[in-house]
Amino acid sequence: MMTFVERYLREPYPNFVWAKDISVTVCGDELEVSGTIVLDEEEGRAAPDFLREYRQAISRYGGQKRQGKSSPHIQFANAETDEELIKFVQRFGPIIVSSLRTEERPTPYVIDVPGVVHYEHSVDRTVLVARQVLAELRSEHRAYRAALNLVAELQRNKDADTHKIAENVSAIVTNISKWPEQWERERQLRNGGLGFASQPAWLFQQENLEHLETYEYYASRERTGDPWERAVVMDPITAGHHSICELVNAFSSQVYPWGKTPIEAPHWDLTGGIRPVLYYILRREYLLKTRTVGICRNTDCRQLFEIERFGQEFCSEECSRLQRQREYWKKRGKNLRKRRANARKLRRRS
Repeated sequence: MMTFVERYLREPYPNFVWAKDISVTVCGDELEVSGTIVLDEEEGRAAPDFLREYRQAISRYGGQKRQGKSSPHIQFANAETDEELIKFVQRFGPIIVSSLRTEERPTPYVIDVPGVVHYEHSVDRTVLVARQVLAELRSEHRAYRAALNLVAELQRNKDADTHKIAENVSAIVTNISKWPEQWERERQLRNGGLGFASQPAWLFQQENLEHLETYEYYASRERTGDPWERAVVMDPITAGHHSICELVNAFSSQVYPWGKTPIEAPHWDLTGGIRPVLYYILRREYLLKTRTVGICRNTDCRQLFEIERFGQEFCSEECSRLQRQREYWKKRGKNLRKRRANARKLRRRS
């Protein structure tokens, strides 16, 4: 695992950036998201890069530890308010755009070499102006959180809670029901000349949704214990695995040369939104052989986190301390109540 992660961090990767200098304006039930198109590698390295930040967060190369809840996919899944989701969009760009146009806007350009030259002027730069529907953003958040929760549960193998599997598969189906319509919408946008690729780099149609609905049925179906049923009917854990596969297979990764090394990565054209990067990361987390995602055991937290060590149950030392204190006082209180009840019985007998 260590060798794999260190190699993964060292590999040269392109920039996965929707735009730079992103700004967000709330317009009723939509967000207007605008940002300047990145022109070269230097600009890309200076802009927030979703995949780069994920790679850094999961790596221990160079003495760093896995960063708990700092990875951007964990931050997205753990968002609890519209404000947190909007802040995420302002950093990385829209998850899925509903409309898109480009504008030429004057942008300040500065050449500053201390003691040599300081030169300022304005140049026209191409700006992407997208609309992100807030309801779709919320649905994407709920679906992705359910998917990561499902991965965390499936990674427990035989100890997986089948009721939680059923809940998460159901949440996924409910919140991705518009994906076929969104795929068609992006196809039409690209046919209109927006973006670099002529077709969406992902594919999810009505039959894929029907597959997930079938897995939802088997994940939620009560088991009777009949040996024949166990042999021929899909069990909830298997249904959960098929559900994750259906999701990640909608976002095919690409293999292409970069520098001197072939790499596997999402398609680099993120004009339609950064959702392909989210599900590329979900694919990686699902395929790793060890448990990678946990749900904090602190009942007041229950947030997702990246597991750093075997047996880790809490997202932070603080959550561990608070939960253990809660359990200690609950147990101590139970013992105190039991002793008091016994004392009252003795007094009544005397």
